[in-house]
Amino acid sequence: MREVTFKIQEDLYRYLDFLEKSRFIRSKEEALSTALEFYRMLSMHDWLPFIYRMGGGRVLLMDTTMVLDFFHLMTNQEIFGAARTSALKRKVTNPFFEGVDFSNPRNWPIVLREMELMGWGEFKRLGDCIEVKSCTFPAPYLQGYFEGMFGLRFKIRSSRTANIMSFVGQRKDSPKRSAL
Repeated sequence: MREVTFKIQEDLYRYLDFLEKSRFIRSKEEALSTALEFYRMLSMHDWLPFIYRMGGGRVLLMDTTMVLDFFHLMTNQEIFGAARTSALKRKVTNPFFEGVDFSNPRNWPIVLREMELMGWGEFKRLGDCIEVKSCTFPAPYLQGYFEGMFGLRFKIRSSRTANIMSFVGQRKDSPKRSAL
């Protein structure tokens, strides 16, 4: 880790202080580090008025109900296929993913962190299992995305807790995933 010292405007400092005292953030340093990580990931240095970019693509901000309207018009299999295709394209186009072996679960946090930064929800890797909290996307989308990204089959494990989904990665020699 490297240390950086710089000055910020008084109102930004008061805002960080408020966030820290309200326990929305653990520390000012963590908030600034996360903000810089987000800035880099979204290529915000390349943003223009009305055009927000992320690598070779654009960021589109939409209300979640509008996104869910798209999913309601698709079958679970279509949702799964679209997500799998998106993941495969993302692996190729994201420069931060170059040379990373995502079949190794130790590398999954790279993708899961990106998903969190993009506002998809909260993701936690527990061995070959991924726990998802507060995600807007339906389970078939996440299942397809994980399978395309990590090269494993994933089985959806039901949860009794609202807003929590679990996906268990299955090795090639495991039984085939159930039909959607």
